[in-house]
Parts: sequence; structure tokens; C-alpha cells
Amino acid sequence: MAIPRYFGAKVKRLEDPRFLLGRAQYVDDIKMPNMACVAFVRSTYAHAKIKAIDASKALALPGVVKVLTGEEASKKCKPLEVEIDLSKFPGKYKSATFPPIAVGKVAFVGDIVAAVVARNRYQAEDAAELVEVDYEPLPIVLDAEEAMKKGAPLVHEEWGDNIMVSSAFSSGDVDKAFAEADVTVKGRFQMSRHCAAPMEPRVVLGFHDPAFDSTTVWSSTQMPHMVRTKIAESLSYPENKLRVVSPDVGGGFGMKAHVFVEELIIAMLTLELGRPIKWTEDRRENLYGSYHAQDELCYGELAVKKDGTIIGLKAKFIGDVGAYTSYPWTPAFEPIQAALQCPGPYKYLKNVSFESLAVATNKTTSSVYRGVGAPAGQYTMEHLLDMAAAKLGMDPAELRRRNLWRSEDFPIVSSTGLKYDSATPLESFEKALGIVHYQEFRKEQEEARKQGRYLGIGISCLLEPTGFGPEYWHAIGVDSVSGYESAQVRVDPAGGVTISVGTHSHGQGHNTVYAQIVADELGCEMNDVTFIQGDTSATPYGWGAWASRSAVAGGGALLTATKIVREKMFRIAADKLEVSPQDLEFNDGNIQVKGVPGKGISRRELARAAVYNAKVPANEEPGLEGTFYYKTPNPVSNATHIALVESDPVTGMVKLLKYAVVEDCGKMINPMIVEGQIAGGVAQGIGAVMLENLSYDESGQILTTSLMDYLMPGAADIPPFEFGHLETYCPISVGGIKGMGEGGAIASPVAVANAISDSLASFGWKPLTKLPASPEIVHALRGVDGKAA
Repeated sequence: MAIPRYFGAKVKRLEDPRFLLGRAQYVDDIKMPNMACVAFVRSTYAHAKIKAIDASKALALPGVVKVLTGEEASKKCKPLEVEIDLSKFPGKYKSATFPPIAVGKVAFVGDIVAAVVARNRYQAEDAAELVEVDYEPLPIVLDAEEAMKKGAPLVHEEWGDNIMVSSAFSSGDVDKAFAEADVTVKGRFQMSRHCAAPMEPRVVLGFHDPAFDSTTVWSSTQMPHMVRTKIAESLSYPENKLRVVSPDVGGGFGMKAHVFVEELIIAMLTLELGRPIKWTEDRRENLYGSYHAQDELCYGELAVKKDGTIIGLKAKFIGDVGAYTSYPWTPAFEPIQAALQCPGPYKYLKNVSFESLAVATNKTTSSVYRGVGAPAGQYTMEHLLDMAAAKLGMDPAELRRRNLWRSEDFPIVSSTGLKYDSATPLESFEKALGIVHYQEFRKEQEEARKQGRYLGIGISCLLEPTGFGPEYWHAIGVDSVSGYESAQVRVDPAGGVTISVGTHSHGQGHNTVYAQIVADELGCEMNDVTFIQGDTSATPYGWGAWASRSAVAGGGALLTATKIVREKMFRIAADKLEVSPQDLEFNDGNIQVKGVPGKGISRRELARAAVYNAKVPANEEPGLEGTFYYKTPNPVSNATHIALVESDPVTGMVKLLKYAVVEDCGKMINPMIVEGQIAGGVAQGIGAVMLENLSYDESGQILTTSLMDYLMPGAADIPPFEFGHLETYCPISVGGIKGMGEGGAIASPVAVANAISDSLASFGWKPLTKLPASPEIVHALRGVDGKAA
């Protein structure tokens, strides 16, 4: 039976049976003898001095082992802190230390005040309630714009203000562009505050083995190597004696791509107490204790000629980033990425000016989440385009058509300095319009309005930078992240293949796509490939999964490492068969002389000779193994998203009818997984535009502390999808691969928002300026008493 070619095929995921049959292993599944559990005492004040802590009642409770406070923890563990030199950007950045346990004062509701260790979680929770904390309340600030005003309460007194990051950028002649414009539009757009809310909250388990004087930390993380490095650094612990394991992870979405103070605390406690220590986050803690995201104010102004040519853009992004600095990204990237990606795929837009601000408030720290600022930039640009189209009396699709880059225009450098290697914005756009039968829909829309039904269509055209390798981080002065990637490939004496990688899969299907890559290169079947990830003692140093990078970075490293092994196999086989390596090919598991079916050697026979018997040419080492560290490039994907909705102007309810996406992510390894990633991202984007909002009261108490309050989309909220694909070979990446994991979440909020505004355009076109689009907000779009605005 011939072995099929796998790269590019819609292959079922290898990992799915294990998950569907309940055979996955998460950190919370791990039970150890003599294991103790931790519950945290968290601040009930948004801003307060800690005058005293009395843990005597908690310590008297049966089963309680220890209560760790900030004063003690600060002597054993350095705080989290990130230094960035934004002068290259240009910009200014103020760092804020994030102590594992608060010392002296708290800065948000949920700030950890003490860690209680007990024999089990129930005892720890009971004891935590008995810890008495004497607070002296301090003035609070909860609004980013208010926090920037002179005299506002200071989150960090040493700063002198609340501005963590400020940067500005301009290119071209913006003033001239606006002076020459025939039409200008402007708006203030507000993105709601989100939490990634993965199905599996965070879990950390630590164990110190005195026999080997080594420590293992299991953590539900996307970046195990970085967690190991930072724990060792923070605790002054030898990194070569520390192992971090990230087993199966039930979703991350960027939230788990951080080092958290809880990981430092668990490592600290297991070293001190000499027994296994576990902490399992509950949903309430997840919603107010894990990092938030996307709380952005966006001011935008667009200049357009009467023929639709876009000639100028001004934008200001203000990120409410909460109390502290997250590690390693810092909250700076939310507003900065919004500005960098705001111009999108529009070729005449050369005159731009941006301002990005990250402002501290007394809320949970905000950091990276799927899309990282790009949804705010996308929302601003694409909504301004529809505003301009309405003012020009031009169809919004036609306005985009006149401005989009086409494939032959690439490579380009954007007006914000981003390098784009290749893309198909206009081609993807036209294909997406065809999928939804755009002109036919417009006719249907007119007929529906006569019947009192309000249909709408919204378009969002996206360029998605991916990969984010060393060049990107070094250019903006960041040393806390590098972004290269690693892979190791080993062939055993029986011909089986083991791959170990530095990336981390938490739902994306890496086991499958990586096996597809390796199987094609080594002439084996996918089931011949064993996949190892998430264990710092078993994988080469790598940077995990984030920023749509795994296919580009991990796939590029793996493909190169596999080629190293393949070339060695061909050299050994050529020696045995007395031909040139160039004369060989894989054929049904054999290495065969091209055009000579009877002359060859099986992969298994060759592997045994090379690995077990060391029968290799004199100039070759025994074994079949390849390792590669890949300096990842930064390729760009593109897509067009189109949403179709029906709105009820009386109730404000919105029904999503259909959603179409045409994506170009270079050479697709597995189109089925590409479509799954798009659908998952769009589902999160629908949550952003329709439902999700973390809210606070005037005292800084978070009001959304359960999934009854923090609404997330379910299956019934997701419309039918239609997908289209283009494949533009990437000239700068190994294998022509581009990333695409975040595009669905970036482009979808504004596609739906534009569709909602379009559905009610007969009442006078008005922008949807605040998310989520609750029925009250949608109802307001029709104007007073349903009269045209």
C-alpha cells in the first residue's frame, strides 16, 4: 500500500481520540503522596495599605501547614519586572514590579495578600477566610482617561503619573492629507475588557526531590522553558536542577503565555516545605486574578478623496492596563500593536499619525490575549471606512476595492514600518464577496427592508503579521522575549521517529501537523512519529506558542531538522547502493534509486544499520538525529471576513445569519485545522462584539465573577461558516508557511459591528462605537423613536 503525501491534506487529528476518550492528563489530574494544597488570601480592596496581617486563627485550624505573607516571600523571591527600551520605537516605558505576594499595599481587587498551605483545598480555603488583614483604603482610579488627568490617584507613586507607556509615530504629511481631503470622518470606539477564560483554569504543582536535589514544577502554561528560566532567576535556584512540565493544557489563548506570580509562590513553597504543593485556580479567581485584555479606547480620524482614495489617518489608542506589569510582554503591546496594524491592507494610506498610551488603573493587570491589540486597530480602521463610505454615498465594498493592495504589489513596507513579504488582499476580498453573493444580498436587503426586516453585511479586510522572531523583538528593544524556535528529530533502530519541539500545543493540533511534515520528509506514516512537547528536560529550549507562530517557527525548525536527518539517510543509503544521493528518493517507506524499482533499501533496514550497528561511511557519525534552532522570520497572512446579520430595531436583538472567510496563510499544512483555527477565533471575536465584558463598580469591585455574569458565546450563538482559501507561497519562511491562528479573533468583531450598523442604515447610518453590542446599544442605533438620524 502506497504511503500518501500528507503535507496539505485534510488529515484527521492524531490527538483527538485521547481527548475524546478522557485519556488526557492535565496538571490537576496529577496526585502525589503527602501533597498539600494552596488557597490564596486576595485583597478585597482595589487600593489600600496593608497595616497588619493576623494569621493566628488560620494556623490554629487542623490541617494547616503554613501561611506565607509578602514580607517573608520578598526575602526569598524577586518580584516580576520587565525592562524595555522603547526609544527605538520611539516611546517611553515605566516598569512596575509585581511582587509574588503584596508587600505594604495592594493595587487591585484580587491582589494576593497571603498563601495558605493545608493538607487539602477545603482546609486551605477555610483557613484563608480566617486570615485577618487590616487595610487602610487609598484613593482609587478605574478609568484610563481619568487616570491621565493631573491630580488623579497614583497606582505607583514613584512614577509621578499613571502612564506606563507613551509612544507616538507619524509618516508622510498628515496635515496636508486632511487639508486636501474631500471627506473626513472621526469616531471614538471602545473595546470591552476581556478575559481569555479557558476551559481549564491555571494549575500549578511543585515537587522537590531530595534524593536528586532537583525540583519539578508542573504548570498549565504555553511557555514552559520561559517559566523555568524565570522561576530559577527569581528564586536564585540552579536552572539545571529545575524541570518545568506543561502536560495537556485546556486552552490558553495567550493568557497562559506568561509567568505568573502563583508559579513563583508554588515553587517557593515546595522548596521550603519539601513536599508536593498544588494550587488549582477556580473560575472566580480566573475572572479577576488572571490577566485581562483588550480594554481599549480608540480615537480615529480618516481622510478620503471623493473618488474613495484613502489619503490620511490619525489615531490614538489608550489601553487601560490595570495595576502591574505582566511578564514577559508587559501591557505595552496592546496599544502599540493596535497602532502598528491599524492601517491594514490599504495601499494609498501613506500619511498616518498615531499615539499609543498604556495607563495604569486599580484593576487586574491587562496583557496579551488572542490578537494582542490588533482587534482595536482593526475595529478603528474598518469602522472608519464604513463611516466614510456612508458619507461619500459609496458602497463600502467599492471603497475597499479601490484601495486594497493586490498580490503583485508585494513585498511592501507599511506606513507604520511593518515589512509585508507577500499577500493577496484584493484577491481574497473578491473571492469572499463571491462566496456571500454580495450584489444579490444587497438586493435581498432592499426587499427585506420593505417587509420590516433589517439585514446587514459587514466587511473586514486583514493583514496579520505572524512569526514574531528575534528581529521583531530586538528592533523594539525587548530582551525578555527572543522568539526563535527549536526542534529535534531522532530515528530509532526500528525506523520509528521521535520529534521533540519547543513550541506548545494546547488545542491547535501540533501533533498532527508536525507529523504530517515529518512523515513526508522521511517517507514514513504519521503513526510512525512520536511527539514530545512541554517538558523542559525532554525538549530543546524553545518559546512555546503565541503570536500565530507555531506553524512558521516550530514548523520551520522541524522541517529543517527533518531535512538534516533525511539528507544523512540519503548519504548513507547512497554509499550502500553505490550511487549519488541525488539519485535517490523515498518510495513507500523505502529509499530507492530513481527509475530502478528493484534497487533500494528500506527505511527500517537503514535505521538499524546507522543507529544500532553503526554501519555508516567513514566520514559519517553513527545515528540519525537532527536539531535545528530557527531564527523565525515575520511573514504576513491576510484574510477577508464578511458577516451577515439580521437586527431587530425594536428589541435590539441581533441574529448572525452567516459568516464567510477567505484566508491566505501561505502553504497550508492541514486545511481542516486552518478552518478550525479560523472558526475558533471568530467565535471569540463574536464574544467580544456581542457578549463579553468584565465590569467594575465605583469602588473597584469586579462584578463579573462567574460565567453567569461574564457571558461567553455558545454553539447556538455561532453562525454557519463558509471558508475559502488562497495559498501564496511565503518567500521568507521555510516551507512557504505563514501563521494564521489569531486572524479570526482580530477581524471578526468589526465585521459583525459593521454588519449591525449596516442593518439599521435605513434609520441613518451610525457607527457602533461601544462594545459589546448589547440590545440597548443596538436599539440606540435606530435613533429617537426610529427616526432617521
